[in-house]
Amino acid sequence: LLAAFSSGLNLGWTSPYLPTLLSEASPITMTADQSYWVVTSYLLSGLCGSILLSIVGRKIGRKTILLWSSVPFCTAWTVIAFASTLPILLIGRIIIGLAQGLVFATLPMYLSEISDKEIRGFLCSLISVFLFLGAMVINVIGTYMTIKISSLICLIIPVLQFVTFFWMPESPNYLLMKGKREEARQALIALKGSDEADRSLDVIVEVIEENRLNKTGFISIFEKNNRSKLVTLLGLRVAQQFCGVIAFNIFAQTIFQESADSISPLLGTVILYTVQIVFSVLSSLSVDKLGRRPLLIVSAIGTICVLLAGGAFFFIRDVIKADTSHVSFAPALILILFTFCYSLGLQTMPNFMAAELYPTNLKPYACTIGDVMFYSFSAIVSQYFQFTKDNYGLFVPFWTFAVCSIIGL
Repeated sequence: LLAAFSSGLNLGWTSPYLPTLLSEASPITMTADQSYWVVTSYLLSGLCGSILLSIVGRKIGRKTILLWSSVPFCTAWTVIAFASTLPILLIGRIIIGLAQGLVFATLPMYLSEISDKEIRGFLCSLISVFLFLGAMVINVIGTYMTIKISSLICLIIPVLQFVTFFWMPESPNYLLMKGKREEARQALIALKGSDEADRSLDVIVEVIEENRLNKTGFISIFEKNNRSKLVTLLGLRVAQQFCGVIAFNIFAQTIFQESADSISPLLGTVILYTVQIVFSVLSSLSVDKLGRRPLLIVSAIGTICVLLAGGAFFFIRDVIKADTSHVSFAPALILILFTFCYSLGLQTMPNFMAAELYPTNLKPYACTIGDVMFYSFSAIVSQYFQFTKDNYGLFVPFWTFAVCSIIGL
């Protein structure tokens, strides 16, 4: 899960540092248009990382991918720390996006394959917890430290990731898929103890053999018996990303500056991520008891209501020009309420559904498709938010995201 924490550091990086990079005191000269690429470059390379997984995911173990993802993370933070020009900074962002793409696609697979069904939802939901914990940490240290110092601090995390994860076993599902039965048994003993190992091994072998009889490739994802799963996956990703969450995380401190009279951008951002972390944990604990669908519906309805209210506030303030000084806290409250609603279901469940819906031999392809959707939609949403915010006002993206969420529901 340190890999998810590293990804969170990257996710939240632009929130404290984008205003710095656009200021007159910026260590790297750039225009507002160029800053779009600072925001989205890692999303585009993350897309490439996800596609890379579909090529190597069946040949290289889940553990191997997660273990060695620490190398590009280390490389990227080093490049960012010593970047003195925009192209060098973008190279660092591209490298870290590539690593994040591999992690996002592989980690849900690994966790779902090493865990029992009763706790699988909880463990996979912890990805979001560590992701937003990392985002909160970079927002805090980014407020007080330079890009160089904070990047060198971030460098410690992938080093710890390599050292600690080195001792974890490979996915038994992957080992059996490669015909390594004894290694799979030893992995299960390490994960579940000797009493459960043989029983779990027989179950996994049966599933693997059934999948092997039905020879599959990437095109199998689109076959008739898998189409409903693909539609479910697409629908979840659309609902998750087109509510605007990635933009709200990337530009968190910028939005909180709208409430600067009532709450500082840093405090607002810390509250935002604390809400995400707390309710991600609560969602993780309840997902296996309450079910995926009820939590998703409640989460979607809540975000729609908040987005509509947020758009109305910014329309009244920026277009009608009404006096809203007595409710200057509204932007902060809107963002926090949105985060609360989003964290109930939309935040966690789409991230691991690909790993749950598909059999072992199709998981790399399914996770790749899910993450291609994630990075593609995230890049579109981020660019759209920044463009409409700068040119028309915040009410436009808020109401657009509300309409998209209604369609997704």
